[in-house]
Amino acid sequence: MTSEVSPQSDTSDLSAVQSNNAAVMGRFMEGLSRAPRPPEKIDPADVRVVRDIVFSAPSGAQGRTELRMDLYLPQSAPTPAPVIVWLAGGGWRMQRRGNGPRLPRLFAERGYAMADIEYRSSEVSVWPAQLHDVLAALRHLHDIADTHGLDPASIGLWGSSAGAHLALLAAFAADADGSPAAPGVRAVVAGYPPTDLLYLNDDALPGGVLGVDPSDPAWGLLGASPADRADTAAEASPARQAHPRVPPVLLLHGDTDLLIGPAQSRRLHDALIVARVESHLLLVHGADHGFLNTGDWELNPMTATVRSSHAPDAEGSVLLTPALIERFFDRHLRTDPWHA
Repeated sequence: MTSEVSPQSDTSDLSAVQSNNAAVMGRFMEGLSRAPRPPEKIDPADVRVVRDIVFSAPSGAQGRTELRMDLYLPQSAPTPAPVIVWLAGGGWRMQRRGNGPRLPRLFAERGYAMADIEYRSSEVSVWPAQLHDVLAALRHLHDIADTHGLDPASIGLWGSSAGAHLALLAAFAADADGSPAAPGVRAVVAGYPPTDLLYLNDDALPGGVLGVDPSDPAWGLLGASPADRADTAAEASPARQAHPRVPPVLLLHGDTDLLIGPAQSRRLHDALIVARVESHLLLVHGADHGFLNTGDWELNPMTATVRSSHAPDAEGSVLLTPALIERFFDRHLRTDPWHA
């Protein structure tokens, strides 16, 4: 039985092959030149905003407190969408929805459902009312997941200052049987959080704020100075609540922060490493408190020293950008094969 060689695989006539190659490439390039070009400006994906969604949290004497959240929903992304919950800062007493990054851009236009939630001011109720409010908001997101196309099994928490403190504690909280009090939380990004209320003064930078009277936010949260409410302060300190089952954490802290010393984030990072939890700490060069609340960090990326549980004895350098935060959430919340 004889075999035949396809004429297309015969390269014995080099000039003929080269001529054919040139003709095929010419037709290909001509086709590209005639293909319609994409528009010079690509409009961002549509984002639908649903405001004033009511949820309630337990209050004293079996009562309920009515609170609200806003949802920023991607219109063109597949559903169900992973969810990132934003918690604004404000010393536990002056927080409000809309205070923080532009949630349509970060990151609803990128396929995430963004939730901006309220929690009670410490001037209304002291600790642990604020944690109860965040947990109630997370439960409500589970309740409305089908209505709004949310993935309740892929939730990230992102907060700044007092909001970062509450994001961490909500992610760390466990029920009596050890199961997560906030199921579905798979990652936390915490910007300049207080993490150990008993050491706020010790960790303050030279010239930084010291809590010495009731005007101190931590005093207001606890109803007295942390020293006078030591047990409660420890309960309200993420660095003292770390355990092996908490989700991965990304900490962002300015190395010139005069409100919350950067050593507070270092305390939590060290505690998470001891607990064998994934943790990354970015100490942002020259940044003071509150940088997530401005657009400057988006336009002018800042250099940060990075420490990671992946290499506890090493330090590196990285640029803090929105894309870096998005990649962290992608890695832990996306179910696409390339994010698995």
